[in-house]
Amino acid sequence: MRVHALARKTKEDSQRTRDLILDAAEHVIYERGMSLTTMANIADAAQVSRGAVYGHYKGKVELAIAMAERAIHHAPSLERGPEEPALVYLKRYCLSEVHSYIDASSLQRVLFILYVRIDDTPELVSIRESWEQKRATIIAQCLKAAIEEGSLAADIDVALYSLYVQAQIEGIFSILFFNHSAAENKWEIAERLCSMGLERLTQQIKP
Repeated sequence: MRVHALARKTKEDSQRTRDLILDAAEHVIYERGMSLTTMANIADAAQVSRGAVYGHYKGKVELAIAMAERAIHHAPSLERGPEEPALVYLKRYCLSEVHSYIDASSLQRVLFILYVRIDDTPELVSIRESWEQKRATIIAQCLKAAIEEGSLAADIDVALYSLYVQAQIEGIFSILFFNHSAAENKWEIAERLCSMGLERLTQQIKP
């Protein structure tokens, strides 16, 4: 019994150390970028030895992959209500995505790293592309559901309009994140922009 308790404690201690290292990596890479971050920087930020960092991760890229995968794995999912119209859900989803990029959180830091701070590290580019593909799939499913509901014309180019909605998300993010004059009422602005974009979509292609 004592052996099992000690093994459990050792496993818990090891997990706590990994979490400290991953938390530190998020903040350090967020501030410095991949190319200027060293394992020593991360060890210092985590207040652990370099040996402890290397004991869990072989190098900076492996550590960054674990950091990104952890944040994405724990990202909240936005479920569609059973009677919720597809375009209503799509608006909620767009706003949720913008929040993910702007609201301070582990996911926000990792997404900023994946888009701005990775210096084209191939393994991290691949994670970013997987995130984008998941987003594109959800949007395309919403558009197809809207067609079935009669909200959109049956002959629309789903791939093209999926890109349109993705461009909306990224455009709203850019305006709100980089335009500090919109800081006070940024979510009111975001909601209005989402509404305008989706209204424009339906006006142009509704039968």
